[in-house]
Amino acid sequence: MADQGKQDAPRLTQAMENYLLSIYVVQERGEKVSNSNLVEQLRRVPASENLGTSLPAVSGMLRRMERESLIRLGDTRDIDLTPKGRKLAESMIRKHRLAARMVVDLLGVPLHEVDAEAHMLEHALSSTLEKRIQDRLGNPKTDPFGQPIPGSGYREPGGVVALDNAPTGKPMIVDRIPEDDSELIAYLSESGVLPGVEVVVSDIAPYRGVVTLQIGDESAVLGYGVSSQIRLRPA
Repeated sequence: MADQGKQDAPRLTQAMENYLLSIYVVQERGEKVSNSNLVEQLRRVPASENLGTSLPAVSGMLRRMERESLIRLGDTRDIDLTPKGRKLAESMIRKHRLAARMVVDLLGVPLHEVDAEAHMLEHALSSTLEKRIQDRLGNPKTDPFGQPIPGSGYREPGGVVALDNAPTGKPMIVDRIPEDDSELIAYLSESGVLPGVEVVVSDIAPYRGVVTLQIGDESAVLGYGVSSQIRLRPA
């Protein structure tokens, strides 16, 4: 029976773990996973992970993951996680976001450096160490970017909207921001647009491609495309 268990265990490489994580993140945004938006997400993974994103490399990895029963490739070539793949993807996301919370809360790593550090740590965390980190941090429900940690009991607050759909002139709280764009995160940090901060959307101008926020006495201008990735909740 032990030998059979070893045969059934998925043979995950670091690259496959990053693919699982990337597929999960695209689905978490409410999008169907296609080759094109998967490649776009894979390109956000830090260069230190050495992921190939050429068409042959991606197609080869997807075929391998399908053979391992981690994904299904639909008739329209949409990519979906199998139950086994989803369980493993949630484990990777949990480790990644706990690692992100740890390096911020315990080590004070600047927010724009966090995603790269979490990617390096996620592959090395054992279940035992993951549990110790979770306990030490008090079972956090979200990472430093406001992204939910699977298995933490997180429940999304009511009234969450994307920034580009938010009401103008009304106090709102930043609920979550993108976690994998270091330049954007550096700008948001400098501007004070961070989870838990109260903001007021002063202007949404799709014809100019910008959204303007008021944070206290300061203002920040964001591109319309970026704004769709930022979530706000009622104050």
